[in-house]
Amino acid sequence: MRPGDRSLLAPVASLRRDPGSRSRVDAVIEAHDLAVSGSRVPDGSPVSVDLVLEPVHDGILVTGSIAASWEGACRRCLETASGRIEAQLTELCVEDADDETTYPLGGDEVDLAKIVHDACILNLPLAPLCGEGCRGLCPECGVNRNVETCSCDVRRGGRPAPLSTVADGGETNPAGGDRRRDE
Repeated sequence: MRPGDRSLLAPVASLRRDPGSRSRVDAVIEAHDLAVSGSRVPDGSPVSVDLVLEPVHDGILVTGSIAASWEGACRRCLETASGRIEAQLTELCVEDADDETTYPLGGDEVDLAKIVHDACILNLPLAPLCGEGCRGLCPECGVNRNVETCSCDVRRGGRPAPLSTVADGGETNPAGGDRRRDE
């Protein structure tokens, strides 16, 4: 899916002349530049594409699915997280496409690369987890709590001890220590 890649150019001239017809695109392509802030599909890794193209009144309707493996840093422990994108898509290609809701139909061909690219990007996790039970890093010493235990005083759902006084109704003294409200 590099710019100018012709592997996902689909001819549609015969589809446009024959209402009710269909064309299938079943391919495995190499990923390139598929990343969001928290995860990515590694460059060169396979992206499975299974699409059906059908003529409609205004253009070509593209439906189907894409699948690819992703990786990123776990938002809690920073270890490698990985998973699989498996997304369904339904998109419309028209002559006068806008950037928000449709894709361009270039005469007798439709370029499916942008559709596949967008489907991958929209399904990548922004804040990946290595697992639902990830315990993350200790906010005091930084140890990965999935691997080892530390002796830091971390209380109240993972809040570091210095902030626990604020959560308990106390006030933190900027000069150090804490002041408790008299109740």
